[in-house]
Amino acid sequence: MSAPATAVGLFDPTRNTLSLDAAWVAEGRTWLAGERFPGEAADDPLHAGHAPTADGRYALAAHDVAASALVLARDPAGSVSLFWQRGRDGCIRFATDLDALLRSLPDTPAISRQGLDEFLRFLDIAPPNTIYDRVHALEAGQALRLTAAGEQPLPPPPPAIAPGRYPEACDTVEAALTAAIARRLVDARSPAAFLSGGIDSALLCALAVGAGFPVTAWSAGFDDPVLDESATAARIAAHLGCRHEVVRPDTAALAAAFERVHARAEQPFCDPAGMPTRLLYEACAAQSDRALDGTGAEALPGLMPARWRRIAHDHAARLPRALRRALAGGLRPLPGVGGYARLFEFDVVQDLYIRWQGFRSDDIARLTGRRPDLSGTRFYREHAALAGASHLKRLSVLQGEAQPDDRIRQAARATGLRVDHPFGAPQVSGLLRALPEDWAWQPGREKRLLRDLLARQVPEALWDAPKRGFNIDLPTLLRRQDAALVRSALDATGALDAAGLDRAEVVRWRDRFLAGDDRATHRVWALTALSAWLGRHHSAASARAADTAPRLQ
Repeated sequence: MSAPATAVGLFDPTRNTLSLDAAWVAEGRTWLAGERFPGEAADDPLHAGHAPTADGRYALAAHDVAASALVLARDPAGSVSLFWQRGRDGCIRFATDLDALLRSLPDTPAISRQGLDEFLRFLDIAPPNTIYDRVHALEAGQALRLTAAGEQPLPPPPPAIAPGRYPEACDTVEAALTAAIARRLVDARSPAAFLSGGIDSALLCALAVGAGFPVTAWSAGFDDPVLDESATAARIAAHLGCRHEVVRPDTAALAAAFERVHARAEQPFCDPAGMPTRLLYEACAAQSDRALDGTGAEALPGLMPARWRRIAHDHAARLPRALRRALAGGLRPLPGVGGYARLFEFDVVQDLYIRWQGFRSDDIARLTGRRPDLSGTRFYREHAALAGASHLKRLSVLQGEAQPDDRIRQAARATGLRVDHPFGAPQVSGLLRALPEDWAWQPGREKRLLRDLLARQVPEALWDAPKRGFNIDLPTLLRRQDAALVRSALDATGALDAAGLDRAEVVRWRDRFLAGDDRATHRVWALTALSAWLGRHHSAASARAADTAPRLQ
């Protein structure tokens, strides 16, 4: 299955000229790369003055000739990426693929200090940052105005208005979600839906089947019952009467996928589920031309942070850091109360909402020889903007929009499988954000509205089980065959020299994990993935710089 065409462009604000390759299609004053779904009106951000609202899979470029300005934008669901760089010559180069942008640059950029700091702390890099210096990424649904003087984001579209009553809201969300599914599957030859067993994916699968689409449900299964949700997915698929395929990778299959998943990724990422996701997408791509995914449902603030996390955020965070550390150290070894140490075991309040706990600031300073700067990350920016917000809203934004899950985009990009996100449709996501919080969550009933919608389609007894999350047994994978993955990446740390990491610190973390300390697992995993990525990408840097840039018109 072929990947969508990459679109590349160059804007020279000094000459006020815009050059685009053939992948861009003119629409009045704007150029579109990708597709707008049938029935969706064309966006003109120059006229509207805000980010695009049309549902589709696209990037936009608009040239404001009178103001010598360029506007770049991504579709609301973020289905098409858009990267850009302001060169030392003042020109702005942009592309829908990071590697394509790098090939168009006069010089290969260095590793970004800020991007590296973000990777080491969050084990991922979210827009607007990338791993490369002065290379940026647009956030999903964002529009950015660029001139010779700088850049400024356009405001978001006007917010949606919630229905007045809960039953009406349920009907409205169901209709909007069903319509979003239909727009994405209308011309699919062999549609699929990823079915984890959770509420979001099950609802998409049920509505797609109910709308008459012959979807095949795809699930990942694991031998460890603590991680496996395929039985729940099988019950849902059987009730819906749809074909169900389960990919069940063992540890050997995951290890074999490591190289193509992490070393060949567009930029480094550390979601442990990246390997089973890739294997699932490869199997699905061999049979289907399009698949639905439940990403984007976090727009509905339907999950409440754990009670200890709320107490730590509201109360323990007020204590001085040194006192918190002392309390955590004193509580940890005590039988019966050691679990309370987590109330105080954090450096800054933002740590409480990070999805994967990577290296702390002091660890990063020892690895890099400098204090990390996380102020430019979307996570820190969003956390500051959420001052005074509810815990529901804070978790929804910080573990959803502010930490997008790059494994899905990377797997789709590598396999060529078109993966669509109906929850990301503006008609759906805007509505979910507008709903009152008690319609989204009630004590004992998380994701209230989505649960009620799914119960209309599938009896709740078939799927109402504790959510395990999509994960793997990472310590077992890393210790497999005498820790072969870890040793091959970290015994000779030359690749990490390109990132300026201290060899002695890398070895210290490696040895700590090899000695049996599972608390070092995610940190050693980050170093392993980063070493593999650097080893492949920096060895190819000279070849990439020599490639011919796409022809511009």
